[in-house]
Amino acid sequence: MEAEKNRKNFVVNKITTFIMLGFVAMLACQCGSVEKPVDIKDYTPSKEFEPAWKKMQQNTNSSANTSINVNTNGYDIEETVRAMNALEVAQCQSEDFLSYLEYVAKQDFSRVAPDVLEQKKKLFPILQLLFDLQKQYEEFDDVWMLMRSATSGASAFASEINPVGVLGAMMTGGGSLSSNVGSGLDKAQTAAFDEYEKQKDLKRKLEREIEEIRLSYIEYLEDYAPVYYKYMQEWDALCLKKDKAYIDLYGGRPLEAYNQTQNILKEYPTNREALLLNGMSLILMANQPQSGQQYETSLPETLSSNVEDHKIINPEKRNELLSEAEKTLDNYVDLYPSRSAPALVLKGLLYRELGDVAKAVSCFDQASIEYPRQAAALTDLLDSYKARTYLNKTVEGKYLLRLYRSTMEGFGIFSPNLLKAHYYAEHGDTEHCKNEIFNHFFRRGNQDVYDCLLSDMQYCEDNLYSSFRQILLEQSFIDITVEPTTDWKFSDNDDEIKVTINNRSDIDLENVRIFLCLHYTDMYKDEYDVQKLPSINIIKHNDKTEIGVLELNYEDKKYNDITRIRAIAMTDDKICWIDNVDYKYMKASENAARNSSSSNKSNTANLSVKQQLLKDFDIDSEKLVSLIENGINVHGTTGGGSLWSGVKNFVSGKDNDLRIELPRMLAIIDPVFSLYQLNDNEKTVRPSENYLSGSNIHLKFDYEPKQNDMIPLYIYSDFANFKVTINFENGKPVVKNVEQM
Repeated sequence: MEAEKNRKNFVVNKITTFIMLGFVAMLACQCGSVEKPVDIKDYTPSKEFEPAWKKMQQNTNSSANTSINVNTNGYDIEETVRAMNALEVAQCQSEDFLSYLEYVAKQDFSRVAPDVLEQKKKLFPILQLLFDLQKQYEEFDDVWMLMRSATSGASAFASEINPVGVLGAMMTGGGSLSSNVGSGLDKAQTAAFDEYEKQKDLKRKLEREIEEIRLSYIEYLEDYAPVYYKYMQEWDALCLKKDKAYIDLYGGRPLEAYNQTQNILKEYPTNREALLLNGMSLILMANQPQSGQQYETSLPETLSSNVEDHKIINPEKRNELLSEAEKTLDNYVDLYPSRSAPALVLKGLLYRELGDVAKAVSCFDQASIEYPRQAAALTDLLDSYKARTYLNKTVEGKYLLRLYRSTMEGFGIFSPNLLKAHYYAEHGDTEHCKNEIFNHFFRRGNQDVYDCLLSDMQYCEDNLYSSFRQILLEQSFIDITVEPTTDWKFSDNDDEIKVTINNRSDIDLENVRIFLCLHYTDMYKDEYDVQKLPSINIIKHNDKTEIGVLELNYEDKKYNDITRIRAIAMTDDKICWIDNVDYKYMKASENAARNSSSSNKSNTANLSVKQQLLKDFDIDSEKLVSLIENGINVHGTTGGGSLWSGVKNFVSGKDNDLRIELPRMLAIIDPVFSLYQLNDNEKTVRPSENYLSGSNIHLKFDYEPKQNDMIPLYIYSDFANFKVTINFENGKPVVKNVEQM
């Protein structure tokens, strides 16, 4: 019911977009000698409109002349939906009429349902009228701007009428639509005028009757609505099957995903996503947990007769699954050579399963080359996915959208570079692993795709943690801070922030690209708004660098709506998280609570992945305890005399603080420090200074020790937590104990 409601609202919004365009035409009729649009049969395009018109006219006559990805009725439902979205997409992206016409002229409508093209062609006389109007009247030189703003006006119109009533009138094709939407039209027309007057002081000439053009536009809508709704229903049915296959596949149920894709391919034999999902299902089915030389999985009936589910499959059957997957992927590449990148990634996985590393790496390399070149072709259906607005209303919906994008854009599990990095990591080749991680982010940057950086970073942390962390071991000593440009306490409208990087490490960062990740109220737990900040030539060590001022533009959120702050930094040879100090302490507190529960299996598994970093440095928790015991130095006062008389400049002439030095090696575990436990809000003291220099981590706490004071220093990390007990005896600090918590 919810999906149907969303669909109906979506239909109304699309229809009302065209109504708003009609209002522009109404304006044209009222402002001089421009006549109403001619009938489509009598329409002759101008030289500016001729290329786009000919392209659509040509495709109308040849839409059934291809067999690729068409159903039994001779059209491709995905291409048809894409075409129905084309006008709105072009309207939002084009800067003027000529850009829009060029966009249409370059489209391929060869597999679009003919009746959709016939309806699209009826818009050309209206657009021609607008274009002629712009040429005749100087005061209409930005009429395209009004056309672009019509999309936002559509939602206002939709809120004024009953969607079910409008759809009913449209589906019946009767003339009752006028009475149903009359008052809504008046309100939407007023909204259109108001929006335009914000941009230009228009002197209107309301002299001519507009009834004829209004009725002709409603007639167009009555013809278009049933056509639109018919194909959207078919698209919905296909999406339900594809969504189920995605969920099954990534939920560890490859047999169910395989069966779902088989059902799709029966009706749409060359469907792109179904072929990819089918091939991936077969690969995963062949990659079930093994026992000796046998594999336990479920075998589809089409690959073996008289075999029940959950039987033991021998290596021959496993090879049979992989052979079928190879045929499916080869078929995909033959059908879609210009969209071959995701299939090449899957073929690389397939050859890796067969033990042919050379072929696997070759496929990954080729996919890395093809993804940037094929980016536009691969993501041509992304707007159709985004048009399913209900996907953004649930975690599961966002997950599906992300899975589709990863396949078509080459990130996460579909990144050829990260898959190669994973192979090198498994074989202990850290340098090649790090190089492939760099290659991935370099490729993604060249594709100008940044909104999925979070998924890339998460994949690296989950699967390549050791190599990923070694790229910049000092990352926990670099912080990001944001603050309002005005005093937000006295301003409800504050939407500008100043961004600063505090580099507490002893290395310089050069040619830095920073992507700010903000989590706002009402967001899902792991959801962030990602915005690219201005690049910085250098961020010097032990220094603060102001990055710039950023205007917040996420759903009218303001500074006081920000709940978490993170950032991703990339240089020519480094990539890392840069977190806000408060976020680091919040994360440390959460980890401490989780670590205290030994029954948390997911946390145990996550910790196991991270332990590889310690293994690569040949250290463990016991060695870290020893490292702290042998490398810690404590300096402080108990009533006025410096206990570290040898280095007066270190204490800066102050007595009422506590200074601690720890071995630099601890930087690899992303440490967070506090006096007393983090959950003890009354006593917890964070360091006022915390920086790297030479072989040490330098800490300063604004805390004055007392005689016989027993001070606990806590060191929190993702690997292990430690407690250092410091006692002041006879004015001298003594480290009593170092223990792992």
